[in-house]
Amino acid sequence: MSRLSHRLAIFTGWLAPALMVAGCSATPHRTAIAPVELLASTPNIEWCGTLALPSEWQDGTPVGGLSDLGWDEDESMLFLVSDRGWLHRARLTFSGSGELRDYEPLDTYPLRGEDGAILAHASSDAEALTLENADDGLRGNTQLVIGFEGAPASDARWQRFYPSGLASEPPHRPAALADVNANGGLEALTDTPDHGLIGGIEEPPTGWPPKLTRLFTLDGSREWRYPLAANANSALTALETLDGDLLALERAYTPPASLVIRLRRAHLADDGSVEITELARLSNGDGWSLDNFEGLARIGHHRYLMVSDDNFSLMQRTLLTCFAINEPDTATP
Repeated sequence: MSRLSHRLAIFTGWLAPALMVAGCSATPHRTAIAPVELLASTPNIEWCGTLALPSEWQDGTPVGGLSDLGWDEDESMLFLVSDRGWLHRARLTFSGSGELRDYEPLDTYPLRGEDGAILAHASSDAEALTLENADDGLRGNTQLVIGFEGAPASDARWQRFYPSGLASEPPHRPAALADVNANGGLEALTDTPDHGLIGGIEEPPTGWPPKLTRLFTLDGSREWRYPLAANANSALTALETLDGDLLALERAYTPPASLVIRLRRAHLADDGSVEITELARLSNGDGWSLDNFEGLARIGHHRYLMVSDDNFSLMQRTLLTCFAINEPDTATP
């Protein structure tokens, strides 16, 4: 959870009446992040349903602080990580037209080290997730790659886990995380066909220009300079693959109440630069009913889910939103 997220947790007073009602149910319910006419105003994005998740399930399992998610195509299973060090697994239901209809919780595990011990609170801030071997036609071989925020060169790391939440190898602390700010580090992960695992830093590392942050391969072989959007407090919160490029999710919260979410296509150039194409800009000032979107997962060709972190605040919501990208090659820079 970033400093920005802490501030975001206290601003949504205008949502309070609706949230108090929503919080009474221990089941997901369908909702919308904008009126129909506003949803239709994003030509590059087609929206396919939103669910508001409860604060806890019927058995008392907590739901909240969700930072990222990943889709296992081979198992038809959704994985979600929390910044409290929890791993959730779920099934999804879609209509015949592809609209997100329901979320069925399966189980929840605490993340554990190689020795089986539950990760200590200070080391459990899971912020980024991607899956390996999740779409190769084989069942039972999925590995979770999880990125953790924390103090540079100590708790800031990435590590592989089994689907049960048990670490399958020691943690990695690459040089690319040595100069990140506390609570502003490894926030995004994706597995690409061309470069392998790529990580993204939430905010500019120490000594970098204000609107530039780092993308890097986890093996340390490549690095790129990612230009953040011009909004104050813009932060990179998630990455996914989009054809031969990346899909980036950015959040910008400006106190006391301005929240902007951006979906951007990022092309990684050979010279280490990143070429950005804006796909959608969503602002609560324009009527979008947004929350702290931090996670992104690809669930099919040009189809994605994004999830919001409610910071365990009664004033916020955990939203799971489905969308598809329409002909991204024709998007306007």
